[in-house]
Formats: sequence, C-alpha cells, structure tokens
Amino acid sequence: MSGKSKLVPAAFTLAGLAAITGLVIYFGAGGVLRALTSVSAAGLVAYIAAQLALLLGLGGSWRILLRSRQKGSFLLCVWGRAVRDATGEFLPFSQVGGYVLGARVIKLGGVATADAVASTLGDVTTEFLAQLVFVGIGLVLLAHKVPHSDLLMPVSIGLAVAVALGVGLIVAQRGSGTKLFSALALRIAGTTGQGTVDHFDRLQSTLDNMYTQHYRLAAAAFVHLLCWFGTGTASYIGFQALGVNLTWLDAVCIEAMLHAIMALAFFIPGRVGVQEAAYTLLGGLFGIPPDISLSLSLLRRARDFIIAVPVLIVWQGLEARQLKLNMNAG
Repeated sequence: MSGKSKLVPAAFTLAGLAAITGLVIYFGAGGVLRALTSVSAAGLVAYIAAQLALLLGLGGSWRILLRSRQKGSFLLCVWGRAVRDATGEFLPFSQVGGYVLGARVIKLGGVATADAVASTLGDVTTEFLAQLVFVGIGLVLLAHKVPHSDLLMPVSIGLAVAVALGVGLIVAQRGSGTKLFSALALRIAGTTGQGTVDHFDRLQSTLDNMYTQHYRLAAAAFVHLLCWFGTGTASYIGFQALGVNLTWLDAVCIEAMLHAIMALAFFIPGRVGVQEAAYTLLGGLFGIPPDISLSLSLLRRARDFIIAVPVLIVWQGLEARQLKLNMNAG
C-alpha cells in the first residue's frame, strides 16, 4: 500500500472520530455518560457473551464449507474469523485485508492455500447473501412499524443493487474466478509460498467443487442468517442493559437497517462515525432518545474492543513466532 493510499483510511477515521465527538457534544455528553455508567456488570457481560456466541456461529459456518477430508478444525475457523473481524475493524486495513489475514490464519493452521482462499470466498459470499435476506426482513419490519419512513425507498433501491452484486459475485467465482482471485491467493501465501500456488487452476477447481456442494452452501448460508438475527439479539440485550424497553423485533429491525447503512461505508475502518450517526437516526424512528442510541453505539465499540485487543495481541505473537521459524528454516 502506498503512502498516499495509507492516508485515505486514516483521514476517514479521523473524520469519523470528529463526527463521534460532535454527536456526543450535540446530544449531551452528560446524558451519554449517565447512560453508559448505568449499565450493570451483568448487562455488560451478557452483551459480550452474545457477541462471543455469534463468533462461534460464524466460525462454524466457515467450517461447513471445508470438506471433512480437509484440515481446519472448528476452533481454527473460529480463531480465523476472530482475526478477520479484529483486523478488518480495528487496524488500518480495508475489510478485504481482514479477509486475507483470516484466510492466512487457517492456512498457517494447516489448511491448503487453495482451500483457505476458496472457503473464505464462499464464506464471504454466503454471509453476504444471508445479509441481503436479513436486510430484506428488516425492511419489511420497518415498512410495518414506520410505514412513512424516508429510509424505505433508498434502502429498497440499495437492496436491489446489492442483490445484483451478489449474483455477479457468484458468477465471477464460477469459471473465471482464477484470474480475479489469484492476487488474493498470493497475498495469503506470501512471496515465499508462491511456488505452491502458481497453478491457479487448482484454486478454480476448488471453487468449482465447493459450488457443486449445494447442501454445504445452503447450510453455511442458513447459519449465517441465524447469526445475523443473533446480531439483532445482541442489540436487544444492549438496549435492555441501557434501560430501554424495546421489543426483540424492533431491535432486529434497527440492526438490519444499521447494516444496510454501514454497508455503504465499507471503505472506512470500523465505520467510525457512520455507526454512531446511523444508530441515532434509527433509534429516533422507534422513539429512542438520541443520547441512548449513541450510548449503545459506544457500548458496542467498547464490547468489540474488549474482544479484539486480546485477539490482536495473540495473533501478533503467533505471526512473530511464524516469522522466526521461517527465518530459522531459511
């Protein structure tokens, strides 16, 4: 990544932090602070536990796409997913960088490069398709709860475009995916491993084989859909911890619309500022005071930070160990 390209995500991050600061000041720092300090230890633990349970589900859906004869245990996939999310959200990488590093983790755990790349692409695809279903359900709920919302039309248009993109993503991986994803394989393998992945027809063959296993794809997509509803459940737990008497369906609707909005800001690390603004906007549709909605966004960031920091520390330690082993072997 060039010096100028590195400045772009940094600039967006700084702008996002400025937006968060502005929102806190505008809606009252005192109210936000009171809401956050009102969260009990039990409420915070339950909120974090819900996210950890989601992580297990996400790792499980990835594992489904690895055939039984392949290496890659359930726990390895959970760990790879944890690294993917932590690096994609908290380090100055794009989400694609998180995908690469997550796949690299399971490769270092013994999964062949072609299988690591193919399963990552399949996992991203099934998660994306499940997200479209989740957003569609959220859109129906929003139309029922708030029929005159200004969000209905733009989200509907965005969903239609996303469906077309989803179809294109699948087509790109069938028959012509080798050229499109060869760079991803090289980034995962590293320059020292180029000799093992120079036959990209193996990658295409692995992708094609994965897409013939319809029951695995369906199972992975179904688990992802359950996980998307799990994010709504986690949001419900968070609102309850803040003292908001919100129904589960309302929390699911807010979470679905939140991800529809945040999908547009994929190029901003952690969607800093976008998440806070979206929570404030969506909370207002359900009568939630803006300081409470903002508090949930900050509570969510605190939860993700608590989980991500240990993951990043352990991951860096394992990468340093692998580098040392490679140097000794060389």
